[in-house]
Amino acid sequence: MKPILHILFLMVISSGYSQSYVLSGNLFDQDNQPIETGDVLLFDQTQKLIKSTIIIDGKFSFDTIETDTYTLSISSLGYKTELRTVQLDSDKTMAIVLKETTVALDEVTVKSTKSNFRIENGNIKVTIENSIFESLSTPTEVLSKLPGIQISPDQESISIIGRGSPLIYVDNQKIDLDQLKSLSTESIKNIEIIDNPSAKYEAEGRSLILITRKQRKDDGYKIQLSEIASFKRKFSNYAQINANFKKHTLELRTNFSYNQLGFWESVDSKLIIPSQNITSQQETKATGPRPQFIWGGDFFYQLNPSDYISGQVNYRAHIDRFPVVTNTILDVNQVKDFIISDSQNNAPRSFLSSNINFNKKLTNTSTAFLGIQYSNYTRDLKSLISNNINQTGFAVSQNRDQQYQINVLALRVDLEKKLSKNTTLEIGASLSNGDAVAFSDFEFFTPRGRITSTYDYEEDIYASYIQISGNIKKISYSAGVRSEVNTVKGGFRNDQEVLIDRKQTRLFPKIKVTIPIDSTKSMTLNYNATINRPSYLNASSISTFINPLVEFSRNVNLKPTTTEEVSTNFQYKKYDLTLSYFKTKNPVFFSPIFDSSENRIISSPQNFEEESGYSLQLRNTTTYKLWTMINAVTANYSKINDAAALLQKTKPYIYYYSNNEFKLNPKTTIAFNFWGLTKRYQGVFKRNSIFVLGASLSRTFFKDFQVTINANDIFRNMNFRDQYTINNITSEDIFYVNAQEISFSLKYSFGKENKSSFKNKDIDDNLNRM
Repeated sequence: MKPILHILFLMVISSGYSQSYVLSGNLFDQDNQPIETGDVLLFDQTQKLIKSTIIIDGKFSFDTIETDTYTLSISSLGYKTELRTVQLDSDKTMAIVLKETTVALDEVTVKSTKSNFRIENGNIKVTIENSIFESLSTPTEVLSKLPGIQISPDQESISIIGRGSPLIYVDNQKIDLDQLKSLSTESIKNIEIIDNPSAKYEAEGRSLILITRKQRKDDGYKIQLSEIASFKRKFSNYAQINANFKKHTLELRTNFSYNQLGFWESVDSKLIIPSQNITSQQETKATGPRPQFIWGGDFFYQLNPSDYISGQVNYRAHIDRFPVVTNTILDVNQVKDFIISDSQNNAPRSFLSSNINFNKKLTNTSTAFLGIQYSNYTRDLKSLISNNINQTGFAVSQNRDQQYQINVLALRVDLEKKLSKNTTLEIGASLSNGDAVAFSDFEFFTPRGRITSTYDYEEDIYASYIQISGNIKKISYSAGVRSEVNTVKGGFRNDQEVLIDRKQTRLFPKIKVTIPIDSTKSMTLNYNATINRPSYLNASSISTFINPLVEFSRNVNLKPTTTEEVSTNFQYKKYDLTLSYFKTKNPVFFSPIFDSSENRIISSPQNFEEESGYSLQLRNTTTYKLWTMINAVTANYSKINDAAALLQKTKPYIYYYSNNEFKLNPKTTIAFNFWGLTKRYQGVFKRNSIFVLGASLSRTFFKDFQVTINANDIFRNMNFRDQYTINNITSEDIFYVNAQEISFSLKYSFGKENKSSFKNKDIDDNLNRM
């Protein structure tokens, strides 16, 4: 990495010889809120137009401007045009407040095509509010429609193509997938997919999914009722009510959902153990009702224009009552047995999350943020297991009672200091304490026996970071390092010694340099080091019975996964090209192991030795009349190594994605989206190709009543096939995803809000002006 750092250093130093300057500005309304969009024109002393640009999220910037006296003209719909004379003899950043026009309009309709996607320096920002994505049933459904994001077949994990599991944030708080599932889709304003997040964020993951929730500016109340009927292999129904109230500086929000979900999962597997002369072919299917309750409430209180306090509580609970039926052909020494295994399961789960945030402006150049968060997850699994061998009738073999609970308390403090007009210093610290307990009681009937155990687990993470960012001439940069101390202890109560007892201190440096070439081109260079720690659920000893030979289990011995990555991004107008290289140690994949003493196969997540690879990604957004689209194509080369595995050939594979929306009129939108993967040869694994097509139609009636039809996985192609050999066991798995769907969404809103002057909301960032 030293040569790369030397190159970056030389580039920064060399920029000091430039004879041109940067003129930038931050634009606010009279309520100290950023102006979202508009035009900025730069004239010389003869009133000749020199340059023009647009306002994005309250900011504008002109690069490579020579010393002279200029006139700035700043305009935005709903505000008076602002003229400023600027004497430019150094880099200059201006703070400008625009005044609202005196005409208050009851209603304004702006007819223009608006893109919900924006790409900037390798990151994608997606507008969810007032888009067709808002009609989807859950936040995970929304994420599954976005470029590069993959939801696992069991809906229990999220990954990004070529980048692994991302870090997830809502506003200023880190969340996990369970917390995400407890959110209301209607509460989300936008989602940003950030590659190479800064040192300010936890060191987990090479990407960050940043979710920003809505905030209202007008006093009044609004209530929204929604109903979604979803037809998959099983019928599901989602009923939800959302309400919010705002009075002056106080805003209250709440949501309640009752969902009747049709649960369905299926997997086919073939396991061959040549050394034991064993072949097992099994078809496993789990179905059943899943009534689900979700409740959320939060408040936001604006102490003054820069200070606020906020808090929220989310609760989700559901009960699974489902049979798991496995049909197995077991061949041992050429003797075949036909086995039907039936596991009757009762599995209630509950999840609670709450937090309080406080933001305080300390001085004109410094702010502080304090957040505290508590989460609790509880899961019980009671299973009565029976086997029918060679049609001799079902005989009860086991009765299992498994309980798991995890509590997590997290605290973070962030301080931001403006050292100069071009330099910002950020420092912060966080701590997280998680303690879990897993209880298992297995009663065996043939032969008689009983095994009980209690597993205790505790994990603490102490972290601190420092980061400096700013501009040197036309080059912007951020450089920081995060330090994390991780202590883990875990063991069974009846054992004399703990099973896990480790303490590790790691540093995670992160560097980002953006070099604007001109007003339409820029290049960004990144280096970062990240970590993915095992989920808390892997700290449990909960296992799932498949058949008398095969058992699925968690793995309490998993080690963290660490990754180093170097990437460069080139952006030209609305086109974005990224080249990256990564190397990962201790990646986690599922792997079977034959236990000769128990005469069974245990399938569980295991640490593999290494994964490394390259990726080349091209993306673009396009707007043409009524048509807006975003396209992405990624060429990936990924090789997975492990001494216990049989290595196969490694080949590049392609991921492609396209989302197309047609705004037929202000109240009607039709959309088509598709994504796919070519065959993947990744050293250990061989995986199949996939093509998935979806479509949506949304229509608004009477201003407040929205009807949407969504179709997903129209050709039912979302089935994942894996082939691999590890630990002298050859496996072929097919995971059937319950994704083919047609759903009908009805949303009705009512309430009373005070009218205010039009402030140019929901307008395309550039309106094709360029």
